[in-house]
Amino acid sequence: MMSFYYWFREGKTKDLGTIYCEISVDGEKSVPISTKIKLNRKQWNPKEQCFQGKEAAKNQKLMDNHELRFTQIFNQIGFEKPNEPIRPDEILERHRVSNGLVRKGKRVPSFIDVFKEFIKDQYLLVKAEKLKKQSVVSRESKFETIRTYLVQKQLEQIDIDEIDHVFMEDFKFYLKISKYQESTIEKYQFLIKGIIKYAVSKGYTQDRKIESYKVEKAKEKDPVSLTQEEMDKIDALDLSDKHRKTFDIYRFCAETSLSFIDYNTLTEDDIVIDSDETVWIKLGRDKTDTRQRVPLNEKAMSIFKRYGSDIYSLPKLSNTKLNKYIKEIAKKAKINKYLTFHTSRKSFVDHGINELDLPESTIQAMVGWKDSRQLSRYARVKDSTIKKQFLKSS
Repeated sequence: MMSFYYWFREGKTKDLGTIYCEISVDGEKSVPISTKIKLNRKQWNPKEQCFQGKEAAKNQKLMDNHELRFTQIFNQIGFEKPNEPIRPDEILERHRVSNGLVRKGKRVPSFIDVFKEFIKDQYLLVKAEKLKKQSVVSRESKFETIRTYLVQKQLEQIDIDEIDHVFMEDFKFYLKISKYQESTIEKYQFLIKGIIKYAVSKGYTQDRKIESYKVEKAKEKDPVSLTQEEMDKIDALDLSDKHRKTFDIYRFCAETSLSFIDYNTLTEDDIVIDSDETVWIKLGRDKTDTRQRVPLNEKAMSIFKRYGSDIYSLPKLSNTKLNKYIKEIAKKAKINKYLTFHTSRKSFVDHGINELDLPESTIQAMVGWKDSRQLSRYARVKDSTIKKQFLKSS
């Protein structure tokens, strides 16, 4: 099934803009595309997804024609490829070709130019509240690493349709000798494949050289986490101001399952107090498009209250500093584990499985996963847990 989602995108002049559209086919979404319908913000009702005012009928007719065109392309692709899934970006690609938006002989843009445009469009999605800013910041950071590689290889002007299997393998080797973790290399490669997909949807290329390229899945390692006893041990240390703030952020996330991005972007709207006066954090997650629901326990509440009366009073540090300081703290506490800030989230899952005996479905709802397949990456069921649960049931 194909569906459409529309929103108002502000132009250079305040309250004047264009209606943009996102096509969805069986849950897969396209990149945004302009409907060319220009209007005042007051003429669009976002909640009802419809026009209002004296020009409503005229604008609705334009939108109907817009949907009719995409429906025709959808049906055409279905007729040509009855046994293949229909991709929304392929619908956009055919639309652009048929409208002369892809011209023969037009210069193919460089990979860097397409990447820049991709980031620009991502920020437009942030402005439209369809994406969190921190997600785009992460991709921008990866862009700088890729650009450094291209400069070293004298490939700054490499065309988008020249990205092939050889390029992917050479870049992977570059990341390996630069001591990147396998899981990070996997993310870089999926990002590059995503940029190529974006270029195809924009009509910049029809080359799909790397569509068949298989990204090597990172080998699963035993997840690293801190036990409650280890965190209590650190809590009791005489820590410097920067280390105390670092560990309070770490412990708060270990008690609430929040990732760095989720913690850093918390707002008052994410705090809910129920009829029993229990304080909850409830928020949507960009990564999995799911709802995350966590009640604040006694430890999380004590950290919350330590810094003031509202969520904005909680301390904030960059991810780089948090990763650096948490290693220093582990060394001071004589804890021989390779800690990163993300292990706080893993500590939450580990504690939930092995100490609290929480069902997988409960952990899934609290962490914000679509399913429980990620559990093995975050925690392992310990022998003590197996012994406790099995012998209890015997």
